[in-house]
Amino acid sequence: MSSITLPKFKSASEFSRELRTNVEMYFREKKISKFATTSVKIKAVVLLTAFFGAYAAILFAGFTAWGVFALCLLMGLAKAGIGMGLMHDANHGSFSKNKTVNKIFGHTADILGVSSSNWINQHNRLHHTYTNIYEHDEDVDGKGLFRFTQDAPRRKMHKFQHIYWAFFYGFLTLGWFFADFTKYKEYRRKGLNKAEGMQIVKEYGEMIFFKVLFLVYMILIPYLVLDFQFWQVAIGFFVVEFVAGWILAVIFSLAHVVDKFDLSNHDKFNGTCEDEWTVHQIHNTFDFAVKNKALTWYCGGLNYQVIHHLFPNVSHAHYPKLYDIVKEAAAKHGINYQEFTTFREAFVSHLVFLRKLGSSQFA
Repeated sequence: MSSITLPKFKSASEFSRELRTNVEMYFREKKISKFATTSVKIKAVVLLTAFFGAYAAILFAGFTAWGVFALCLLMGLAKAGIGMGLMHDANHGSFSKNKTVNKIFGHTADILGVSSSNWINQHNRLHHTYTNIYEHDEDVDGKGLFRFTQDAPRRKMHKFQHIYWAFFYGFLTLGWFFADFTKYKEYRRKGLNKAEGMQIVKEYGEMIFFKVLFLVYMILIPYLVLDFQFWQVAIGFFVVEFVAGWILAVIFSLAHVVDKFDLSNHDKFNGTCEDEWTVHQIHNTFDFAVKNKALTWYCGGLNYQVIHHLFPNVSHAHYPKLYDIVKEAAAKHGINYQEFTTFREAFVSHLVFLRKLGSSQFA
């Protein structure tokens, strides 16, 4: 088994130490837990109820095809919300101080068709550590279909990626579903998953079990229960996945793939980062629309993306308070804290960046 060659960061600076001290002091002085608050737990119940309640209504409430279509839209919205506001915190270990509780709710990923084990490797260990570093952070690997960083090779089709994104972003969760077994092998090859013997069998068995469970309740049961043709059931399934995938892809993109990166002075990454890890995160991550409380609620605080990257083991319930602490420390040390005031501003910046990276000028 080969191991991955990882980039190196500079040693932690006074800024990094001061920032973490300030955050720790905040929790001690307020005498509050870093984990989920009551409001976050209520939100988790609301999102789970929305998803499985809509599912039950589809099966037993006798809706027409258009009514079922609307409920599929709701399921897609709820699935994305569960991913951002419950599964995400749980698999970062920030939903509860009880590891078993985190593991249980982390399995919502598996129940919704995505391997939680693979997600932890891809998201926690690669994306969070090597943010925006091509060939290490898989979130900026467009698989040839997209070019999300100047380090990725440009293809002629990328000239139109600022147009066709609107369709292909919707395939994100379906892509995860089908790629999980391949990804499991890849992460073992890279040394990210060190399971041996029966543990490998157990993990494969777990993936198979949850994949089958997902297909049974999402496709087989509706087909057997509802008076719909198979193609109609398939469309409903696709609607759920497309809506969830589209939302998740967009939310990620507004935090990491935007036009504020200066491409004119870009140099290929050569294995050593110019910054310490904390500063690298701030330089490669953007907040957006942090004053929008509805968006913050729905996307699990991921619009406070800088805060999340610096403190992934803290529940998103605390991000608004940490935001002020981090901004103050960054300003004191002359570090540019990057953010967009509105969702629209960030969204436009993402599309502009896609168009720019698709241009031959930045090949």
